[in-house]
Amino acid sequence: MPKFTVTFQPSGATVSVRKGVTIVEAATAAGLTVAAPCGGLGRCGKCVVQVRSGAGRPSAAEQRRFSAEELAEGYRLACQAGVTGECEVFVPETSLIHRHRIVSEGIGREIEIEPNVEKMVWHLSPPSKDDTRPDLQRLLDALDDDIVPVADPELLRDLPNTLRGSEFRVTSVVWDRTLLAVEPGDTTHDSYGAAVDIGTTTVVLYLCHLPTGEVVSVVSDLNPQAQYGDDVISRITVAMQQEGGLETLHRAICASIDELIGRAAEAAGVARAQIYELAVVGNTCMHHLFLGVSPQGLSAIPFTPAFQEGRNVRAAELGLSIHPGGMVYVVPNIGGFVGADTVGVIIASELDQPDAPRAAVDIGTNGEIVVARDSQLYACSTAAGPAFEGARIRQGMRAAAGAIDAVSIDGEVHYHVIGEAPPRGLCGSGLVDAVAGLVRAGVVTESGRLLGADELPPAAEKVKGRVVRNEGGLGFVLATAEETGAEPVTLTARDIRALQLAKGAIYAGITLLLDRLGLTPRDLECLLLAGAFGNYIRRESAIAIGLVPDLPDDRIRSVGNAAGLGARLVLSSRSLRRRAEEVSRRVEHVELSEQEGFYDRFAEAMALRPLPRSD
Repeated sequence: MPKFTVTFQPSGATVSVRKGVTIVEAATAAGLTVAAPCGGLGRCGKCVVQVRSGAGRPSAAEQRRFSAEELAEGYRLACQAGVTGECEVFVPETSLIHRHRIVSEGIGREIEIEPNVEKMVWHLSPPSKDDTRPDLQRLLDALDDDIVPVADPELLRDLPNTLRGSEFRVTSVVWDRTLLAVEPGDTTHDSYGAAVDIGTTTVVLYLCHLPTGEVVSVVSDLNPQAQYGDDVISRITVAMQQEGGLETLHRAICASIDELIGRAAEAAGVARAQIYELAVVGNTCMHHLFLGVSPQGLSAIPFTPAFQEGRNVRAAELGLSIHPGGMVYVVPNIGGFVGADTVGVIIASELDQPDAPRAAVDIGTNGEIVVARDSQLYACSTAAGPAFEGARIRQGMRAAAGAIDAVSIDGEVHYHVIGEAPPRGLCGSGLVDAVAGLVRAGVVTESGRLLGADELPPAAEKVKGRVVRNEGGLGFVLATAEETGAEPVTLTARDIRALQLAKGAIYAGITLLLDRLGLTPRDLECLLLAGAFGNYIRRESAIAIGLVPDLPDDRIRSVGNAAGLGARLVLSSRSLRRRAEEVSRRVEHVELSEQEGFYDRFAEAMALRPLPRSD
């Protein structure tokens, strides 16, 4: 298949790609990170570029996004426009990602908006000699028969003044058939909720306008619990063994979410008192710590959670400052280390609906895997993520300024650094790229052994000087001291082994679950890559090292923060909330460590080659 050169302006970066590759994929190969948070669906409009030559016909999404004049001037969506010839592309600064990246958008979905919080305006008749009903009864008579007032003295304390101060024109606030509040005048528009995705490493909060489902602001931050350990096992140990450890972890995450609420509300010009509900997803351990529930049952086989079903909790009890009567809905878990975030992925991607064989892999600090066929669902969790998020890699770091996030090796070493800053370390996507490139160049064997300079094949002669030996053993220099202005960025043999362990566990988990359905990886109609790492990883590199099955490009999709979208969906739709409860009970949870043959699969999957091999 012919290849064409794509030149990106104003950077001048160039890359050679085959016909049909999208501009966003070509940009990644050239070391540019173009924003595409909708996962390539053409919906978010954040990857606008100007193609000056070499693009095909506009897609339907592009025709909806741009006017005829704009299309004539070359404006396109980088995730939609394919390369059809020698190509020159201008990438605006606004379409590039530079800062710390936490994916906060997932798959686009259309749903019927039916939030659990409802507001209605009433013009009540005032008391008279002929109508002496109590104030509360006067309002309840206007509402549906099954609505009852919340057991909160504040509701009654303010009611007389509220009614009379507004000449009996008020808005009722009802949560799950419970009267939460009565507000003066018509406040039906001022109704907000927040969807929260508590990751082991990051926390993302979406502030949503409940009547429309529109996201009005998105904020995110690192999970402050990371200072007590970068994985769930470390935090379980702290909660169980340190005096006050559980309370410390509980308070830390609640304080972080409360701060995010304040930031999101300020950004959108919304009062905290106008936020009535939160919907929260996270892995099973994160849920326990958020609610202050002991995770002791998760510390040993059979990894039993304290609860599975969804929970409703007063926000004030968790120290969250929203409406005084505001509630928190904690989405149900599945079991073990497969939590509500996986339920969110299933709901967002509709894996619970009858369809061809599909799978979703949410790669974060933990790797959750779901496989589905015709409404049959199996799920598991693998302890794989720290390597993909830069932890336990000698010079690993999160995807922040200074992180190498893309690498290619073609006799020379090329890399991209987030923020166009001097390289300081290596994040997960760069790690996968680097190892894939070294395997192709013959510097690393399929078994994962980094060859010494005297063992390299002739094709690797140009990079021979980058193979170094120090007190830690062999390493490969990705960025020299001259390029960093300090210590060189070096990939070590131990780093490669850490990646093998992580990716081997994920691939073994995929194949084991597929076995339950009588399937092989080749039977998958679609493989969804969720989470921040899944959104930025280059598919060809993931396939090359055997992280994911060797499937055609059109069968592998990056879907962004599907767990976060799941939280937004259950916040916006009562029917999807009920479906989440049903899904959590229906999914069959598989504990990998107890499965016969898992460790043999794991050992085989550590090989750095496409699995299964291409025909």
